[in-house]
Amino acid sequence: MDDTRLALFIMLGQEAERQVLEHPSVVPPESLLISHSYDLATVLPEEVRRASSAALVYKLFFVFENFLRELVFDVLSEKDKVNWWGNVPKHIQDDVEYLEKTEETKAWMSLGSRDKLSLTTYSQLLAIIDECWKSGFEAVIRDKSLVQSARHVAHLRNAICHMTDIPPEETERIRQVIRDWFRMVSP
Repeated sequence: MDDTRLALFIMLGQEAERQVLEHPSVVPPESLLISHSYDLATVLPEEVRRASSAALVYKLFFVFENFLRELVFDVLSEKDKVNWWGNVPKHIQDDVEYLEKTEETKAWMSLGSRDKLSLTTYSQLLAIIDECWKSGFEAVIRDKSLVQSARHVAHLRNAICHMTDIPPEETERIRQVIRDWFRMVSP
């Protein structure tokens, strides 16, 4: 068999395998164990396949949102590492204070104590950057339109956190926003 026919044969086989694996009733290659012997992939293959797709979007937001937390801390604590939280807009301080109180009722969970910034939401982080722009964010980010682009994908962040599928084109939008941020603000 010549190289051209062999390459075509391999490509056809790969496409056939992809088609079979996408069929809703075929167990996906990745497992999702809820115990050492119970695999949800064999019981709910389509949901596990969707979860694997959603995991990518969740990971992108996990990294980006935590990057924003670090950025907020770094900028606001540059002048005063102890009292930096006082630079956060009052309405956000009040929201986080309320969350701290409700957090105490969940002490039975093994999350441990979480700081104020870890209780701050994605939208609140963007609001802090926006409202404190002249307090150091302008020098670091340089282009305020990045804040607006990050706001545009906030709905997608909330959708994935509420177990809604994100279409591939929206996944690309999220990637583009994060790429734009990392081009301007290196992590």
